Amino acid sequence: MAKDRKLNSYRKVNSKWKGLTSYMPLLQGLGITILIAFLFYRSIIGMLVGVFIIPFWWKLKQQEMHEKRVARIALEFKEYMMLIVSGLQAGYSLERAVKQGEEELVKLYPKDSVLAGPIHIMNRKLTMNVQLEKAFDEFAREIELEEAISLSEIISFAKRSGGDYGRHIRETALKIEDNLSIKQEIETITTEKRLELKVMSVMPMGILAYISLTSESFIAPLYGNPLGAAVMTVCLLAYGFCISLGKRIIDIKV
Repeated sequence: MAKDRKLNSYRKVNSKWKGLTSYMPLLQGLGITILIAFLFYRSIIGMLVGVFIIPFWWKLKQQEMHEKRVARIALEFKEYMMLIVSGLQAGYSLERAVKQGEEELVKLYPKDSVLAGPIHIMNRKLTMNVQLEKAFDEFAREIELEEAISLSEIISFAKRSGGDYGRHIRETALKIEDNLSIKQEIETITTEKRLELKVMSVMPMGILAYISLTSESFIAPLYGNPLGAAVMTVCLLAYGFCISLGKRIIDIKV
């Protein structure tokens, strides 16, 4: 019963994450659509143009959330592997070290662990006499982490031929740690540029809103006629292209 309650709590964390992922981009995209309809077209019909922003914004935010989730999974997986290594060094079998690692990981992330659920399911399989290499392979493919899949292949090979589990797991953990360190360094270096991009992305909308409130007659010819709508549409497309280009420039992959 205690294990079932624990598993349900893990599922609640993951479902909460998925719920936020599902609804927030949609609401944000709808808000941007209304803002565009007012600032660029001053017409409810303009929302038909703004609606095309929603898929673009949805994809952008989904990508950002996915990247954050992958980074969190990699961080927790590195910690989990080091816990397994510690168990092996203490003389535990690999199966025992995997189970012990779950208990220690929950202590590190008591409420918001992303990996605790999949790890708990893997250990439940072990208690039902599923082979470790099979359970770990299913766990690795569920979390979709390249390093985890590579490690599952190493464990499977070592189980068949005999090998130093601790060394292989430690090397994989260090590889992930180096990768995370590089990403964090790049994130630190580009933080200022990311902030500048956000400011520059908001500025055109802010300027247009300011002119609309203080000098409405200055831009009045752009509204209520086909030529003005065409000009504003071209400006909107150029605006979106510049934002996308700026994001690509500072988005450095490792």
